[in-house]
Amino acid sequence: MSLQTILDKVDTERLIRDTLELVNIKSITGDSMDVADRYEQMLKEVGCSVVRYEFYPNNPTLVAVYGDGDEASGKTIIFNGHMDVIPLAHDEATVRDGRIYGRGTCDMKGSLACMLEVLRCLQETNTKLPGRIMMIANSLHESPGGRGEDLVALVERVPLKADVVVVLEGATSDCTVAQLGSATFDIVIERSGETCHQLQAPFGTPHPITIAAEVVQLFEQWNAELAKTEIEDIGHASYFVGAIESGKFYNQFPSTASITGVRRYAPDEKFEDVVRATSEGLEKIAAAHGVEIKLDMKKVRDGYRIDKNSEAVHALRRSVIAERNIEFPLVGKKVVTDAGIFGQALGVPVLCHGPDFRTAHGDVEYVEIQELETTTRSYLRFIDDFLALNA
Repeated sequence: MSLQTILDKVDTERLIRDTLELVNIKSITGDSMDVADRYEQMLKEVGCSVVRYEFYPNNPTLVAVYGDGDEASGKTIIFNGHMDVIPLAHDEATVRDGRIYGRGTCDMKGSLACMLEVLRCLQETNTKLPGRIMMIANSLHESPGGRGEDLVALVERVPLKADVVVVLEGATSDCTVAQLGSATFDIVIERSGETCHQLQAPFGTPHPITIAAEVVQLFEQWNAELAKTEIEDIGHASYFVGAIESGKFYNQFPSTASITGVRRYAPDEKFEDVVRATSEGLEKIAAAHGVEIKLDMKKVRDGYRIDKNSEAVHALRRSVIAERNIEFPLVGKKVVTDAGIFGQALGVPVLCHGPDFRTAHGDVEYVEIQELETTTRSYLRFIDDFLALNA
């Protein structure tokens, strides 16, 4: 079957219909049961066999397989997308001015709809794959409610094998070859004694706010050092403080202070080493002031790096350039996706590509209908190129 015949089957109305249906099913991180039920049914309707896992209650992970081939008879492409959305309210889903509005339209139920259309086009043209396509839909993506826990459980417990993974978000006009790792931190500084009037505190009582400022200053010193080390394609690692809280009244001496932020680290760094280094720095400050400093650092995702000259990178670049007529440069990203989980676990090239996601997490979220069409066609071109459908 010629590629053009397959591309001609892409149906805009079906893309709109599927995106709207998925968006209208609530799936805030922590409860993706209803949307997983429907997406599983939709995957079966387009010719997939589906295995459903529930490593975490109410958060299914779907592993769908399309194609008659097995691991020994051809290449396997894994496509991956998440079914959960952030917990910010949004107006009802609607279509207007060439866009679909609604929570999850671009992040990333539109991408899930694209994959349904990809498989439907292959099914309707009776295209025989010299390999397999796997679609993995996960539930626990959007932090802080989810940190990829179900995907981590999947790759640890299920023997997945593939030649390439394509995460259906995170890049539209460039090809991601590396991403930083990311971890959130919550720091609590606590002195002995109760809160009291400022004038009732004995001289020399450790002040949690002052100590918090010292922690921030330490992070700034570390940032200056981290900036000296250039991470290829990305820039540099960092500490970022997003919130500091302490005190309830202008002349009350507080007993605690808290600091919240994010640590971004290099693809070759281990999360455990990042935690250890941070803890050691905080312990020195705590000892100097006679206070307790508690660190709660949680991994969001590890980073990863892929071979820029891999066959998968070349295939994706050819496919997107042909469809979008853009340069599609190779870049590194500070933003994190679920690509890091697959990259660390499977040791194969992990690519990111999906519809323009600039409105993700915004008060008003939408996806351009043209983006859904173009992305679907790009995925079909990639499948044709990487699996050599017409060789």
